[in-house]
Amino acid sequence: MRDTPTSTHLEIAKQVGFRLLFVLLSTAIIVFFSEKVFWYPQGYVISELILFYAIPVYSCFWAIEHFRVRRLPALILIAALFAFLVEGVLTPVIFEAGLFDPVMPAYFIGWHGLISIIFGWYLIRKWLIRGQRQRLLAGSVLFGLFWGIWSITYWLPESAAEWAQMVAAGETASGNTLWTVSEFGLYAHLFTLMLAGGHWLLGQRLWQTAFKMSKGEKWLIALSLVGLFATLSVPGAPFGFAKLGFLLALIYFALAANRRREPEGAVFATLVGSVTLWQTLLLLTMPLTATAVYAWAQTSQLSEATIRILLEDIPLLQMFFGAVAFLWAWVATIRPKREMIIVEATLQS
Repeated sequence: MRDTPTSTHLEIAKQVGFRLLFVLLSTAIIVFFSEKVFWYPQGYVISELILFYAIPVYSCFWAIEHFRVRRLPALILIAALFAFLVEGVLTPVIFEAGLFDPVMPAYFIGWHGLISIIFGWYLIRKWLIRGQRQRLLAGSVLFGLFWGIWSITYWLPESAAEWAQMVAAGETASGNTLWTVSEFGLYAHLFTLMLAGGHWLLGQRLWQTAFKMSKGEKWLIALSLVGLFATLSVPGAPFGFAKLGFLLALIYFALAANRRREPEGAVFATLVGSVTLWQTLLLLTMPLTATAVYAWAQTSQLSEATIRILLEDIPLLQMFFGAVAFLWAWVATIRPKREMIIVEATLQS
C-alpha cells in the first residue's frame, strides 16, 4: 500500500518533532555549562536561555551532519562555531576588544566550546553510554572544583557593583552575588538534576543517529540567525560582521576539507546508546564538590586579593586552552598527519 500525502506529511512532522526535542534537550545540557555554572547570580532563569541557545545548537548540529564531522579535531571546530554564534550573534561581546583581537574568540572557545560542547555534551554522553564510571566521576569532581572556585569570584565588590548595574538597567532580575552555602547548594543541585535529566532522556531512544534537516528547517534557522544578528549584535558592533565573517570562513575552510575526505555519516551515529538513571546520578558529584568549595571559601574568609587572582587567572587559562585547541584542531582537520591521529585516538579512547 502506497503512502498517502497525509501520512507522508505526518511522518515528516514526526521527524521534525523528534529533531526539535533532541535539540532542546541538548540545549538544556549546553546551557547548564554555558550559563548556569558561570552566572549563578542570574538565578533560576532558564526557559528563555534554552530558546535562544537552541538556534546556535540547531545550526551546529546541521554543520556536524553536513560536514561529516566524526573526528575530535573537526568537532572542536564545531565547538568554536558554537562559541562564535553565541557571542557574535546572540550578543556582540566577541567584538568588544576590536575587530583584530584574537583574545575574545580564544576565550569563548575555551568556555562555550571546550566546556559546554566537548565536555558537557560530547564527553559526558560518551562516558555514559560506554559505562566509563571512573572517567565520569573524575571529570565531574574536577569540574565541580572549577565550578566552586569560579563561583567565589562573584564575592568581589566590583562583581557586586556590576550585577547591581545590570539589575538597574533591567538586564537581569537578580543581583545578589553573595549567597549562603545552602542557597548555592540548592541552586547547584537543582540545575545538575536538569543536566542529568537531559542526558537520561536522550538515552531513552531520543538520541538522533543523524541530523538531516528539511529545506524548511534550514531556511528557518538561517533566517533566525540573520534576524538575531541584525537585532542583537549589529546595533552594538556595526562592523562586527567583518570579524565574524573571517572567523566563520576559517572554520568553513577546514570543515569543507573534512567533508571532502570523510565518508557519509557524523558523530551522532557514534554516540548511540542507552543511559540509565543511576548512571546520571554520578553527575551529582559536580554540585557536591562545588558546594564544598563554596562552603570552605566562606569559612576560610579568603582575602579579596586571593579571589581577584582567581578572577584573573581562570579566564587566562580558558583563553590559552581555547587557542591551543583551535589551532591543533584546525591543522589536524586540514592536513591530518599520523601523529595527530594518534593524539586524537588517545583523547577519544
